[in-house]
Amino acid sequence: MEGARDQIVAAVRTAKTMVLVAEPGAGKSSLVPLMVAGEVDGRVVMLQPRRLAARATALRLAALLGESLGDTVGLTMRGERKVSRHCRIEVVTEAVLTNRIQNDPELPGVGAVIFDEFHERSLHADLGLAMAVESRALLRPDLGIIVMSATINPNPIARLIISDSGTTAPVVSVPGRTFPVSTLHHERPSRINWTERIATVTRLALAENDGDALVFVPGRGEVDRVVRALADSSGLEVLGLHGGTGGAQQRDILSGSSARRVIVATTIAETSVTVPGVNIVVDGGLARRPAFDAETGLGSLETGFVTRFGADQRRGRAGRLGPGVCHRLWSAEDERHLSESSEPEIRTGDPLPLAMALARWGDPMAADLPLLDKPDQHRLEAGARTLELLGLVDDTGMLTHLGQEVATMPVHPRHALAVVHAPDGAIRDRVIDLVSAIEEGVRFHSADLEAASQTEVERGRRSARALRKHRRSISPASSDRPPSSVAECLLDVWPDRVGMRRTDRPGRFLLASGTEVQVAENDVLAGAEFIVVAAADGRAPDIRLRAGVVLDRATVLERLAHRIERTDVVSWDERVDRVVAEWQERLGSVVVRSGPLPEPDRQMVERALYDVVRTKGLTALRWTEEATAILHRLRWLYGEAPDEWPNVSDQALLDRLSEWVQIGPAVRPGEIVAGRGILHLLDWRQRKTLDEQAPVTLSPSRGGPRPVDYASGRPVWSVRLQHLFGMNVHPVIGPNRTPVTVELLTPANRPAQTTND
Repeated sequence: MEGARDQIVAAVRTAKTMVLVAEPGAGKSSLVPLMVAGEVDGRVVMLQPRRLAARATALRLAALLGESLGDTVGLTMRGERKVSRHCRIEVVTEAVLTNRIQNDPELPGVGAVIFDEFHERSLHADLGLAMAVESRALLRPDLGIIVMSATINPNPIARLIISDSGTTAPVVSVPGRTFPVSTLHHERPSRINWTERIATVTRLALAENDGDALVFVPGRGEVDRVVRALADSSGLEVLGLHGGTGGAQQRDILSGSSARRVIVATTIAETSVTVPGVNIVVDGGLARRPAFDAETGLGSLETGFVTRFGADQRRGRAGRLGPGVCHRLWSAEDERHLSESSEPEIRTGDPLPLAMALARWGDPMAADLPLLDKPDQHRLEAGARTLELLGLVDDTGMLTHLGQEVATMPVHPRHALAVVHAPDGAIRDRVIDLVSAIEEGVRFHSADLEAASQTEVERGRRSARALRKHRRSISPASSDRPPSSVAECLLDVWPDRVGMRRTDRPGRFLLASGTEVQVAENDVLAGAEFIVVAAADGRAPDIRLRAGVVLDRATVLERLAHRIERTDVVSWDERVDRVVAEWQERLGSVVVRSGPLPEPDRQMVERALYDVVRTKGLTALRWTEEATAILHRLRWLYGEAPDEWPNVSDQALLDRLSEWVQIGPAVRPGEIVAGRGILHLLDWRQRKTLDEQAPVTLSPSRGGPRPVDYASGRPVWSVRLQHLFGMNVHPVIGPNRTPVTVELLTPANRPAQTTND
């Protein structure tokens, strides 16, 4: 990085903007802020996407200056702030800048903003950059904006953050300082033996190489399991590293140790952090990312394969201090199918925080905000509708008074709203604890939030600490009936996630949104009639409830009375083999109450019966002989001249069912008679020529008329041989003058021979 000092200083001094592409190990996080601070007036604010990286970077910068954290170099993250009035460089997590710039777009006292590890493309990184660019254009032309990343296409960013001269921002590329890393592939383990397999590979790597090992797993649960699996390895210090790891243990991990160590970590250790002593990486090949399912309206944490970029970042951890080795738990062939990188969160994440931030900025649909990637408009509109449903924005998309209060709180809008709704005292304290634990991704021993232990709640202490700072300024939302329990607080903010137990599928609940969630059959929530879902994992149809609370029927009916709609429903009940009618009180897809409807609307009955017939097919009708004969005749004619006669296949008839079937007083399909109504499918000309083109009978030379049978798909005329004596012309019918198949009968009316001549 020192070799690029002149370029970096010149870019900051002359353009006040820069895109820095620096490979891992180049020292961008620890050296560039010091260079920038020497060239700008005011404080340098540097964003890090993760708390661990923010703390490590701040400590490193302070150490380079020979100072303690909080002097020249400060640190601000949710629930923690160490900043003095002499601070020149402040390392913050991304949401801190977004909130700060929303409060005052001029960013007084700030000389430059540095966006580090921008390739992660978190929501707050994209929003913070766009807001900083807009503030620079309108209010602060002197504001420096620097974007740094290990691997990213710099050109779109350079065009976005225009320099002082009105041209694109300068781009500086810096090579990294990494050592060679050899890569070994292993067979991908199954879910059942994944933990033991990764422990085995780790032991193998330690036996074959010197140094410490960094093991990558997807989440906190896997960290704990792998730590336990390796804990019996003699002479090893095995530590876990994830978002919930305490500050003291984080400092211990980052400061090194004389003992040989294994650090089991989530993606938190992929970038910006150098763990001393590591030259072995064991990559489990999985990553857990936040996801939002637009169809179900549920956010979750999904486990999937690591991206190629993420895998390279992990591999590089082994070569930061010297030559290393990386063991990958997937084959070289599997590697070809890894996706290049993750989609920006602004396009795939939960649209509610995005919609909230945009409404607060005054640009609800992001029409003018200079975003690097525009959000999906349908998802953004869904987020805006939810904000309006919750009373956080008005019908113009602007924040209400309640919305303004919620917007300043450093958590998800729903979590903030639950705190605002809660009455002051013990209930609010408990709500703060629970939503903070959810915010921090805590895995509870039971899906029932009411049963959460103090130990589990403590894991959300950072968010809880931040929320409690707002406590004195929070004025509970006005309500005719304020919530009197934690369950009612959560119900107020998740009315669309009320679920009712399915009696036919144990452990499953149907939500008002139409989505199903499942819970372990031995969990407390499994026996509840109603629940409200606070957190879930997975995608439909296998969404697993992670956290929720029990609701009683009376609470649902009373607190959501304004959302419950009454409707009349007529449907087919296969159990009684008839159409039944009932009134229903529905909360979205959930029927909370119902009863019989004595006199249902006849049109509704007819529609229900038509639907049943379409499902069951034409055989559900009662066919008369005449109707069957007409159908056979029409099908033969359509085969002869499809341009002249209607299609009367099964599907075609089902598609036009109401045009030729009269329901009458029927309540069962078998009571519906398929009669001459099929002739309604013919126009006047076709009706006039039907008997001529496909006659019902033909007359032989002797005896009376004999019927023509079209059931086999061709016209067959059965007649006694002696009745044909004297005929010298074979009968032909239809538009193509098709010969009739004559079935010759014996005097005893038994078939003797067929002929077409």
